[in-house]
Amino acid sequence: MNDTSVSVTRSFRVFDALAKAKQPLSSAEIARLIEAPRSSTADLLRTLVGLNLLSIDRRSATYFPTARFSSLGSWLESSWFGHAGLRDALRELAATSGETTVLCTPTDLDVEIVAVFEGPAGIAWSPVVGERFPIFGSATGTSYLSTLPPSTIRAMHRRAASEKRAAVPELSSVLSDVRASQRASLAWNLGTLNPEVATVACHLPQDSLQRPLFVAIGGPCKRIQEKRALLESSLKTFVAMRLHGNTADRESVV
Repeated sequence: MNDTSVSVTRSFRVFDALAKAKQPLSSAEIARLIEAPRSSTADLLRTLVGLNLLSIDRRSATYFPTARFSSLGSWLESSWFGHAGLRDALRELAATSGETTVLCTPTDLDVEIVAVFEGPAGIAWSPVVGERFPIFGSATGTSYLSTLPPSTIRAMHRRAASEKRAAVPELSSVLSDVRASQRASLAWNLGTLNPEVATVACHLPQDSLQRPLFVAIGGPCKRIQEKRALLESSLKTFVAMRLHGNTADRESVV
């Protein structure tokens, strides 16, 4: 990895560390979290401040992202939440299910979290916006695969296997899960990626959405399995309401 690649990688790690901490951090704390020398971290932070991507609080000697940094990707939200009432509906779904609810979109061989809505139940799953999970083996990934033709799934599986991605399930297992997801209109993951976390996911109606979007509800395995019927019902009701909303939107335009 050349010097430019190292700097770019460390820059992203800085913002990732701040996102996970959800509070300003000192140069020493950032250096520890991104596993970089303090001197080079200090130089990097000065550069990011100069680019108006980070601000420094001189009183506490801590750093935090600027409004300019937050606005760089703000245009993307219209492709995720441009559809009527989706954000409010997801917030209500988290409240109804009592569990953390996430909105995801596929990114090559991964699924990326684009929004997180925490439920009122005790937080045991703390996903972060921008966090990615492999398509193969995750509930959201299986839900996405259930919308694709078998030939595409096979091609993606070959590529994932050739890239030696960790724990790529056998193709027969993937296709079996996909068929189950198509029958149920839902996909489950019971601790495959994280032994302590279970998730259930479904894909959203895509008639008027610019990007494929998927919703997942997750939490501790035992609690999620005890609430299985409730969560499945909540997700199916959520999708049915979105379908009704899409139809109403189209009729109002006509």
